[in-house]
Amino acid sequence: MRRVLFVGLALSVTVQPARAQTRIYVSGDVFAEITQLSKTTAPAILGSGPETSPRDGVTVGGGARIGAFFTPAWSLELGLDLGKTIAEERSVGIRVPLGLTVPSSSLLYQSRTSQRFTATSVLLGYHPPARWRLHPGFRGGVSFMHAERTFTSASVATTQVFNPTVPVFVDPVPTISLATAEYTTLSNGLTATLAAEAAIDLWNHLAIVPEVRAHAGGFGGILVRPGVAARWRW
Repeated sequence: MRRVLFVGLALSVTVQPARAQTRIYVSGDVFAEITQLSKTTAPAILGSGPETSPRDGVTVGGGARIGAFFTPAWSLELGLDLGKTIAEERSVGIRVPLGLTVPSSSLLYQSRTSQRFTATSVLLGYHPPARWRLHPGFRGGVSFMHAERTFTSASVATTQVFNPTVPVFVDPVPTISLATAEYTTLSNGLTATLAAEAAIDLWNHLAIVPEVRAHAGGFGGILVRPGVAARWRW
């Protein structure tokens, strides 16, 4: 009986520190999204529109995370952050083919572009010693970035109809037609992710966490997401 009590006491002593050091947490976040993207620009000539890439923009988003503090200084986190779609519509014209004289309005079309980014991140965190209720932290790792983009492409067609009542040496007047099509591209890639945060303890388990995250590479641009999260730790 004494041996059983001794084994139980030894297990409780060894398990308790592990529980005290490893603290699981969950958090929800909202953020602003600032994009700086690479551009694909085509000349305004027959059969192509002037721009097939969305412009840089600012939107909002949100996400959820789960992680664990294995020591007071080190943590590991898995998160999913979804940005809102940025859409833009504008009137765009295509240059008239050489030798044709047509009203410029006949080669105008509505160009639509949109973009949306979703990041699934695995980040290792380092947390310097806290100062009162303020817990600074730095994170680094990789994100699986899913990018969805749409754009409008235009093409010009000319047809010539011969009228038998008109002399042969008179050039027929061409008919101009403009066709548009909307395309969607989906891309997936790994991006490098860096983050900085400053957790502020409100109660024993709850903290408000102002933060900023930056994603670069793998999707043709740089994504900066400043925001704030609410974190609950056990």
